[in-house]
Amino acid sequence: MKTLLIPVDFSGTSSNVLKYAVEFSKDTAIERIIILNNYYVSIYEQLLPSADFVQVSAEEINEERQNVDERLKSVGRSLAKKCGISIKIETAVSELPLLRAIHQMIDQEKPHMLMIGSDNNMDESYIGDQAIAIAKTSNIPVLIVPAHAKYEKIKLALVPCDFTAVSRLALLKEIRSSNQWLCPPELVVLNVDPKQARLAHEEENFHALKEILESYKYQVYYSEDQDIVHGILDFANKHHAQLIIALPGNYSFFQNLTHHSITNALELNANQPVLILK
Repeated sequence: MKTLLIPVDFSGTSSNVLKYAVEFSKDTAIERIIILNNYYVSIYEQLLPSADFVQVSAEEINEERQNVDERLKSVGRSLAKKCGISIKIETAVSELPLLRAIHQMIDQEKPHMLMIGSDNNMDESYIGDQAIAIAKTSNIPVLIVPAHAKYEKIKLALVPCDFTAVSRLALLKEIRSSNQWLCPPELVVLNVDPKQARLAHEEENFHALKEILESYKYQVYYSEDQDIVHGILDFANKHHAQLIIALPGNYSFFQNLTHHSITNALELNANQPVLILK
């Protein structure tokens, strides 16, 4: 059963992710959605008073935990109505810190994908604020949905690729063979190459792409933009891509950027969700 895990924090960003997930699940092989909230109270909050000399009691913690559980179940019921009977909706509340809660759920429930939201201003959603840490530590694919992105049927997916590691595109072959796409999108493979290093191995790369992506309709483009982030996002907007697919490893445009650059990329990207493969 194809399972999608969505951590939520009841923010506008999380609400948008759930709206996106409803439509996304109709075009993919998703059969089960788990929405997760972590209600974590540190030991210091329980033992020490705050700056206002307020100390949280065990009764207050338990009451708030029950309120979170009821609120999450209400969100789950609303999601179930929108998704219909073909998709099973489950809810879970964890008392672990966010990253540990997500990793525990991945270990226990074996979801195929994690979907989270990112804030343009990075301050509304605490999940959005930790989007980079979640994406980097997850061992399953992560789909990051910008705070104001609306779902569009994925007909064209942009795949930025460093041609020194073209073999990593084989992950797209695995997605196709596992039938995760009900209707596979056309792929646009983009090599941001300001120094034109590709010219030394152009024919070799052409044959490798043909073999790896034989089951997809695809096109190959090149950009000589000096700024990798700008080159990718500008191309995605001009060609109306509905999704950016980031490859894993040191040669991924996503992993190869600094923490600041990734943050900047997510802030600038208000339109296309980014699927980070693993």
